[in-house]
Amino acid sequence: MIKAHIFLWIGLLTLTSYGQQIEDVPINPLLIDRSFQEIKNPLVLNDFFQKLQELESGNRSQVTVLQLGDSHVQGPYFPQYIRQGLQNKFGNAGRGFVFPYRVAGTNGAVDVKFKASGDWKAVRNVKSNGDDDIGLSGINLETANNDFLMEINLSESLEEVTEIKIVSPHPDRFKISLADKRDLLLKVNINKTYNVISGDYLGKIAAQFHTSIQKIQQVNGMKNTHLRAGQTLEIPTGNTQNKVLSEASFTDLASLDGITYQIPKGVNQLYLRPAQKESKYLLDGLLLSTGKNGINFHGIGVNGTKFSDYNIFPRFFDQMAALNPDLIIISLGTNESFYDTYTEEKLKDAMDVFNREMIQREMTGSVLLTSPPPSMKNRKQINSTATAYAYEMGVFANLNSWAFYDLHSVSKTSRAMPYWHDANLTSSDKIHFLEKGYQLQALLLVESIINSYADYKK
Repeated sequence: MIKAHIFLWIGLLTLTSYGQQIEDVPINPLLIDRSFQEIKNPLVLNDFFQKLQELESGNRSQVTVLQLGDSHVQGPYFPQYIRQGLQNKFGNAGRGFVFPYRVAGTNGAVDVKFKASGDWKAVRNVKSNGDDDIGLSGINLETANNDFLMEINLSESLEEVTEIKIVSPHPDRFKISLADKRDLLLKVNINKTYNVISGDYLGKIAAQFHTSIQKIQQVNGMKNTHLRAGQTLEIPTGNTQNKVLSEASFTDLASLDGITYQIPKGVNQLYLRPAQKESKYLLDGLLLSTGKNGINFHGIGVNGTKFSDYNIFPRFFDQMAALNPDLIIISLGTNESFYDTYTEEKLKDAMDVFNREMIQREMTGSVLLTSPPPSMKNRKQINSTATAYAYEMGVFANLNSWAFYDLHSVSKTSRAMPYWHDANLTSSDKIHFLEKGYQLQALLLVESIINSYADYKK
């Protein structure tokens, strides 16, 4: 009977007041508890709200919002719909922070895509022992190849980007260029070279390299299985790399400061290249701007990360402060709840260190902490630890002058995760959400921010 009610809707969340209607989203009583849908400690956000008011009155050109988190934020949808909701209301000053996640071997955005030649090393903060030089992205991404080529493709869904900034400890080692040809990078298979010895046969070689006879024949254009000693074979590894498809002429964009580049009108494909030969090129990300008034939104997330994983890298906080965020949305806590050896005290200590790092860099303005969404352990066990941590996060926010949005309770706590899954709003791991699930959570958060702003203006 309960399952039958999964698809009963009790109204529509319509965000027409945001300047345009984003989408009508069904609100399910088994998934959403509206009584928790509010910003707690809203007075903390008064400085941010004042800047929004100045933006609306024309006395300010831009307000910067930074959302920091884990895989929920590294994935495209949760930050995307928060950004769109705020920008539809206050104007679109830019897509903000983007990072070549796919070059780093992980999932990334769908509206800005990257390809790169060269051998790139990537280490996430959660996998680092602290020795890696990790900055704003939360991922150390570097190459020693001084002839790399990184292709940047901007989706037509983006409002036209007019300016791009390079985020790096050495931005002068890079340059932004246009090419006289498109799509210069092609994904090709990586093969190994093998010299046949007496006694070899294709089945033996295929087993040795964990491939198939048919694949070896295909790569080498073989019509039979005959081999001879001394023969050279290409053996497919199953891996791929990007190869520069053809020679092209590049036009380097001019930059007055070596960091910021103006993008010509109508351009949606750019290339990041080495400016000179160096021993190492370390890229922390790019910042995209429209040059218009409104909200500039930076979404930064790392799969599997916790507060403590960000805490050990001072350069991350240095670059975070350099963005001069007017509102910092912190969306962490999920991964902490999956460690059996973790405790509430460890969580509070890690949040305290994070807060002190921000205070040290004078990031003492508007901070909005969100509790983690519902989740399950091993797809079967209700994650009650996340529920307990959500409560502790709310207490911490209250004691440390952070605003708080209880996403966990708004989403009916982890006990509701089976219903979210039955409603086809979560992935099979019952930790992450599908696009519609993230969209619903994001729009409810944006609506709460807008409501608190409206109260501020009364």
